[in-house]
Amino acid sequence: ASSQATDLAEHLVRKHGVPFRETHHVAGAAVRLAEAEGTTLAGLTRAQLTTLHPAFGDDDDASVKALWDFERSAESRDAEGGTSKRAQRAQVAALGAWLDKTEADGPGAAAVGLVTEA
Repeated sequence: ASSQATDLAEHLVRKHGVPFRETHHVAGAAVRLAEAEGTTLAGLTRAQLTTLHPAFGDDDDASVKALWDFERSAESRDAEGGTSKRAQRAQVAALGAWLDKTEADGPGAAAVGLVTEA
């Protein structure tokens, strides 16, 4: 749910130009509303979201439904260290290269210090 709340906040920023300091509070209110209604964020209707911020009134139902798509959410975070498939592959490749180098050259002093300090 926390990633969905972040997606909701980012949607208001990116699509509607609402400042993040405001969308953060809207996302929190959406989580509280979902809990009060006994549902998930994805279970909230566009009409319910519009009570939290009028910008949702400019969205269509498909745009609101897309907010709750986990794959779209993960793929939207494509920066280094992100959750997209491309970013994950890059992280695995970098780790593999580091492991190969460590196996060939031995661990550096900093790495040894991390695991030997008490």
